[in-house]
Amino acid sequence: MSYGRSIPTEDRISDLPESILCHILSFLPTKSAGTTMIISKRWKPVWLAILILNLDDKAFNNFETFRKFVYSIMFSLRDQKTSIQSFTLKLGYYSRFKQGELNRIFKFVMQQGVKNLNFDLSGKPRCIKLPPCILSCKTLQVLRLENIKMWDFDQVNFPCLKTLHLNNVDFTSPKYFAKFLYVCPILEDLNAKSRTFQKSIGPMENLNALPNLVKVKICYNTDIPMSLVCKTRILHIEQVIPPNATITPECLSSQLKTLSIQCSTDTKNINNFRLLILQESTHLANDGENWLSLDREVTESAGSRYGALLMVMAF
Repeated sequence: MSYGRSIPTEDRISDLPESILCHILSFLPTKSAGTTMIISKRWKPVWLAILILNLDDKAFNNFETFRKFVYSIMFSLRDQKTSIQSFTLKLGYYSRFKQGELNRIFKFVMQQGVKNLNFDLSGKPRCIKLPPCILSCKTLQVLRLENIKMWDFDQVNFPCLKTLHLNNVDFTSPKYFAKFLYVCPILEDLNAKSRTFQKSIGPMENLNALPNLVKVKICYNTDIPMSLVCKTRILHIEQVIPPNATITPECLSSQLKTLSIQCSTDTKNINNFRLLILQESTHLANDGENWLSLDREVTESAGSRYGALLMVMAF
């Protein structure tokens, strides 16, 4: 008599509802999800029905194979009526998509009602121009762009956008950067590491602050009107402080509770900026998680009541 347990041969996973199987496969890169069709015929329609597409050319031996896979999954294999909730396209050094091909891909994605979009060109030696159809996608809630050119544009419309991350995104001027942000009325999370090739030659027209901002991170040479982000609750400024940075009481006194400044040098300009913030930001939270590290004269000028309110990270 054998006392060992028998090994079940029944494929219980394949018997799960399609919606659950699609949800499981959505956590995988799209290429890996596609390999599941070798399990059984049951899986082929499942992986083609997933609502999250994650396409990365690093998973392929060469660009031509990757291009064929992208075109087949986008325009041949999937039901054209299947929506796309999240779309990620990562292109490396050897990717050779032409601008017209990218325009076609993203136009199709926009038509599928995409909510989360990640266009990552960090592996490319040069920035690529953003497909214009993205600028008028009214369904987007999350937009992440990396190594992108944002040249002159006429119409932008992001009524549902809540999260915007811009990493190495080039704008022609601060005016266009402000215009890009101003059409995000319910934006909550902004992470901007961008450049503008034309510096502001004068004050821009009065811009109302984005009212829903919760977290803002501004990095490197990002040239952004502080009036747009002045109602954020969490503000992180990294590396560069604008030479003529001025913040009015209205900008900071209403909501700002957490502030961090990360800088490589401790210049007079940075100290003046810190002092201005300490004087005007009366709502900075003293919750034990924030700490103050300022020069003695700055701390004394600001007054002892601001102790333990400002986090400054120097390296």
